[in-house]
Amino acid sequence: MGDADLVHTPTGRKQRQLKNLLLDPHFQLKYTGYLVLIAVVISGGLGVMLWQTSAQVIRQSASSAAHGEQILKLGSEVVAESHKVSAVVRMSIVNDPIYQTQPELLEAFNADAAAQDKRLAAQEVSLKKQRARLAADAAKLRTFHTTLLWTLVGFLSALVLGIGLAGIVVTHKVAGPIFKMKRHLREVGAGKLDIPWGLRKGDELVEFFEVLREMIQSLRTQRSEQVARVDEALGGLTGKVSEEELAPLRRFRDELAAGLAGGAS
Repeated sequence: MGDADLVHTPTGRKQRQLKNLLLDPHFQLKYTGYLVLIAVVISGGLGVMLWQTSAQVIRQSASSAAHGEQILKLGSEVVAESHKVSAVVRMSIVNDPIYQTQPELLEAFNADAAAQDKRLAAQEVSLKKQRARLAADAAKLRTFHTTLLWTLVGFLSALVLGIGLAGIVVTHKVAGPIFKMKRHLREVGAGKLDIPWGLRKGDELVEFFEVLREMIQSLRTQRSEQVARVDEALGGLTGKVSEEELAPLRRFRDELAAGLAGGAS
């Protein structure tokens, strides 16, 4: 095993896949749950504040609309009473002998009465339009309130879901390196000294992972030196000792060399 194998720095990277995001469900879901809980509390508080503010505005608008409706109702009653008064006055004047003997006075009164009727009719039309406008505004307020409710629910739900997914991705950047280091430590414990590939871009614990790589490289160097010394011993004993006696030493040498076979992983 040459020095080049020991200083080799692998450059390959395994890309993150959706199915591998939960490498450590206990760790990742625990801290993601904390983030989601915080997001729920903050979102709920903001949602309640917005809802109460909008409800207050809508109540004030509804109150204004109710006052406007009362004013319009009074205006309609005034117009109706004006029509009645005008009709009564007209009947009285028509039956008055003074107006019957003076047609020009009757004509002037009828002209003034017609103008008054026209003004009252215009006022009535205006009142009806304003009443319809108030009813439409009230309906829009109710629709807006319902739309605001569902918008808040949808937005805050999407926000909480997004924070949950972001929490899984962020914790994966910690859980991924830990998962990889645990696997390599198990391999070292089993005698396999493959040098690990570097971490993916954006992963955390980079310095700690580099310490692990340096440790494995150091162990590979020591193992290579041990294999070289055993090879040297075998070379010196070959021909002087029987192969049967050398067999255990050769098996020991092969076991040492087996841990160096992988190179990098």
